[in-house]
Amino acid sequence: MLLGQSILFAALQASLFLVPGYGMSEIQRRFLTCGDPSLQCDHGVIMVYGVQFSTIEKLSSNERPKACSDTEAFNGVSNRCDGNEKCDVATSGSVCDLCSTAYLTNIFLDVTYGCLESKKVTTCHGVVHLECGDGVVFLQKALYGRIDSQTCSQGRPQSELTNTKCSQEGTLALWSQRCDGKQTCEVNMRVNQISDPCVGTYKYLDVPYICLPAKTSITCEGSTSSLDCGKGVIKVFHANYGRRDGSTCSAGRHELSNQNCLQPKTLDVVKQWCEGKSQCTVGLDPVFGDPCYGTYKYLEVSYTCLGGSPTV
Repeated sequence: MLLGQSILFAALQASLFLVPGYGMSEIQRRFLTCGDPSLQCDHGVIMVYGVQFSTIEKLSSNERPKACSDTEAFNGVSNRCDGNEKCDVATSGSVCDLCSTAYLTNIFLDVTYGCLESKKVTTCHGVVHLECGDGVVFLQKALYGRIDSQTCSQGRPQSELTNTKCSQEGTLALWSQRCDGKQTCEVNMRVNQISDPCVGTYKYLDVPYICLPAKTSITCEGSTSSLDCGKGVIKVFHANYGRRDGSTCSAGRHELSNQNCLQPKTLDVVKQWCEGKSQCTVGLDPVFGDPCYGTYKYLEVSYTCLGGSPTV
């Protein structure tokens, strides 16, 4: 499996740059070894843009490491690190045997990454919006409850502020399903109030998120679309087959009332189709099944091109 990493690294190493509008630091390059297998962002969260798997010196045949393509190395590091302030690629098993005792001083991962600024919205009541301009929303955390006595405390009696260990289970999953991959997303506290995690405590909704520099492809039910990254390669951030609003793929349709139609396995399927490739075709596949019978659905995919510009 070829990822086109040589193209990617040539593009990134030629010049360090900033991405306007996304609050991203300069692109950085690190060599990870077993002795130092971690990435960290002092401000913001990690976004991996390229990984090469290499050896410091030629190993003897009986010490030859497990074959590891740049695709495997990239996917392994990206899955562990993207969206985190810090990550250890050798924790709970290594990426392509980085820390195998047979050759732990010989293998390294050449990683290119940036740090994305984290934003946060907090609402005591009512509605707020997550905004990402030309990028897309990706939630890091979400809290509905109370973890301190200061937030949303004005005018509230002390008895409603003392419980600082209150959080509703499933809040992150709920809002990730609604917001990830969108340019804007409405966050309504009333939607979140499925149950009361701490009766008598005045609660608030706290949502930290990042804006990913991504494009979005929309494919209406029964159709196909092509993602094309030219000389670059595709990295998929989010995908859903179903319906999350009433306007997308709505022309001439009336089956639009269910706007919380989700197919959880969509992301894994689209990654198999597209991740690491220069081009791929998405949509019109029975593997998605019918997550909401009677609703006219669409496939939405948020992705970026590494080492090139999209031509969709």
